[in-house]
Amino acid sequence: MFKVHLGDTPHNLTESDFEHLAHKIEGFSGSHIAICASVKDVLFEHVCQTRDVKFFKKNSSNIWVPCKPTERGAFQVTLQEVDAQGLASKIQPPPITRVDFDKVLARQKPTVSKADLEVHERFTKEFGEEG
Repeated sequence: MFKVHLGDTPHNLTESDFEHLAHKIEGFSGSHIAICASVKDVLFEHVCQTRDVKFFKKNSSNIWVPCKPTERGAFQVTLQEVDAQGLASKIQPPPITRVDFDKVLARQKPTVSKADLEVHERFTKEFGEEG
């Protein structure tokens, strides 16, 4: 589900990271994972982080990427200043990481209890999948 909702968003998550996240979302509904608990929150969090960045550098494709002030080629400029120059389309946020998901998931609570799952399982056993 994480992979589907990330789509082509730049990230550096490995299979191990996806497995780690799958264990952390036990008790979350599918829609909660997609909308509230993870992917969209992580994407929004990343936009906010990029908004607050004070240093950028240009990569080989002439795209502005956030960086640390100590990195070679670092240029002190805010996102608003880059945007004012008409270069907003040339900004690339950093790739999403597992830590980004961990931060968002730490603020969330499961939406499906074990009791809810047991009711669903009993219903399925009694009436089948089609109900």
